[in-house]
Amino acid sequence: MLVIIGGGWAGLACAAALSRRTSQQISILEAAPCLGGRARGLLWNDRPIDNGQHLTIGAYRQTFALLHAAGGPDWIKTPLNWCGVGRHAAIEQQWPVPSQSWPGRALRAAIPGCGPKGWPPAWRLSMAQTLFALYRQGWTLPPVSREGAADQSVAQWLAQRRVPRGLIQHFWQPFTEGALNTELATARTATMIRVLRDSLAGPAGASDVLVPRHNLSIDGVEPIAAWLTRQGVNIKLGHRVRAITPLEGGGWHVRGSANPATPPIAADAVVIALPFHASKRLWEDSALTPTAASRRWGQLEHRAITTIWIALSKEQENALSHLPPWFVLNPVAGLPHCGQVAVRRAGTLGVVISAQNPHPPDQSREHVASQLALQLQQQLRLVYSPGDTKWITEKTATWACTVDAPPPTKDEQLGKTGLPGLFRCADDLVEHYPATIESAVRSAEAAADAVIGFLSSR
Repeated sequence: MLVIIGGGWAGLACAAALSRRTSQQISILEAAPCLGGRARGLLWNDRPIDNGQHLTIGAYRQTFALLHAAGGPDWIKTPLNWCGVGRHAAIEQQWPVPSQSWPGRALRAAIPGCGPKGWPPAWRLSMAQTLFALYRQGWTLPPVSREGAADQSVAQWLAQRRVPRGLIQHFWQPFTEGALNTELATARTATMIRVLRDSLAGPAGASDVLVPRHNLSIDGVEPIAAWLTRQGVNIKLGHRVRAITPLEGGGWHVRGSANPATPPIAADAVVIALPFHASKRLWEDSALTPTAASRRWGQLEHRAITTIWIALSKEQENALSHLPPWFVLNPVAGLPHCGQVAVRRAGTLGVVISAQNPHPPDQSREHVASQLALQLQQQLRLVYSPGDTKWITEKTATWACTVDAPPPTKDEQLGKTGLPGLFRCADDLVEHYPATIESAVRSAEAAADAVIGFLSSR
């Protein structure tokens, strides 16, 4: 018996990888009443939305390979148009990023009339210099300390390169805070560069935006779960694991009930497919011996994400139809700048506030709501009432990709926890990669390899 604790994307991907390589019974134990974890879909007044805005791009090869293997539906695919909207829904700057591969994508962007529109020449020159400098450096940073660590924050790196302030506000800040969900002043430059390398400098289609036709559950989680069930994977919802204990002679007991009379599940191997904070809590509740992996989890920080979904009338939807599916709200002098990124869905508009400290200064939701309403009224001419909104705040949405965040060890990247037969997969285990669906899936497949290797060595 193999037990996977957690039914998010990491747990589902790990079960999929294991089901192809072993005949052992596989069970997924999920505490919530539904699968998908922090990247699942919801229905709000019959409108399909997500519990946040999860940008997925063509570079997420393993995510879409998993969906394809499960027979999931195709997602809507469009070239990325980095579009900045200013006052009165005017598109002030936009960069239609072509689907072609690097370096054609960057060379075309530098040609007048083909590249960014509305960008001052200084912005174009700065972007071209930055991208080709990174290309020459092999998409890595030169060491900036005696220890050889590239430990600059993105803000420090941009200042060193003398990037124009307007370009930082229009591109670098929303790009960094959206992709890494970490504020510019503390975000790790090496992680941001990895995202750039895989997207803007990736193969053809790597930077294209892919959006589920309905939501992440209908078009992603549910097809994968149905396929796993057909493969014989046992999925248990509402089953919270409270402790895991080692067995004499090898294996693990997984206890999932508050009733001590309920027998635990005996497993040959266990995969913890939980975020770092939940993994740390389970480890401590189980009184397991601290390891390098479990100690690292205690050094990571949270960042919150708030997504405000706004119900649109047909008239409002038509008024915004000239905008791309995903766009940036540019700062405008004299206006509050609350929401940064917006996404259009059928009948809804989602506005994302990223890189939120989980313990912000006292700022009421009413204040944020009034600031956002003023921003959207003056920038998009969008007027709505509080009853037209659905607020979703994930206080522990992601881990923070800060300069000080300890990277996963080599063993952790392979799915190992330091205890035999106990593995972990999660979105903090891919080196120099932020918290994304793709990092969860990649980590899951590495953990599945480790499980198979462990079983083969017994």
